[in-house]
Amino acid sequence: MVTTNDATLHDRLVHFKGQGLAKYREYWHDTIGFNYRMTNIQAAIGLAQLEQVHTFLAQKKQIAKWYQEGLKGLPIACHCGVGDGANHSYWMCSVLVEKAPVRDELRAFLKAEGIETRPTFYPVHTMTVYANKFIKHPVAEDIASRGINLPSYPLLTQEHVNDICQTIARFYEK
Repeated sequence: MVTTNDATLHDRLVHFKGQGLAKYREYWHDTIGFNYRMTNIQAAIGLAQLEQVHTFLAQKKQIAKWYQEGLKGLPIACHCGVGDGANHSYWMCSVLVEKAPVRDELRAFLKAEGIETRPTFYPVHTMTVYANKFIKHPVAEDIASRGINLPSYPLLTQEHVNDICQTIARFYEK
C-alpha cells in the first residue's frame, strides 16, 4: 500500500502497478511494470492498520527514546537525528558500533541471550543484481558494516528495552 498527496507520484505508481500499460494505446506497455494490485482483504487490513498509524508511530518514537536513554555512555551511536521538516518513523531502531568486527560479536552475544537483531541493510550498489559497474560508496558501506537493527516492534515495553540495553552494557563490560 502506498499513500501520497503528490499527484505526479500517484500517477507514476498507478502506471507501474498496472503492468506499465500505456494510457494512449490499448494493451501497449510503454514501461516495465508490475502486477501490484492488492486484494480486498489486503486493502481492509491495510486500512485498519492505517487507522492506528498515529498510535504506532508514537509507540515507535517512545521505544527509540528509551534506547537513546538506555545506551548513553556506551560506544554506540543511535540513529535518531532528523533534519528540519522531517519526522522520523523509527521503523527500525538502528545503532552503529565503533568497528565492523564488533557488530558481529555483539549480535552473537545478544542472540545467545535470546535477543534477536538484524544487521543494517546492505547498500543496494553492492548487490549483484544491481551492480552494473563497480562503484564505491564508502559511507553507505561503513554504515552497513557497523549497523545493527535492535528489536523495535510497537508492543515492546520499557522493561524489554531496558533489558536489551543492560545486555548490551554487559557485552561492553567483558
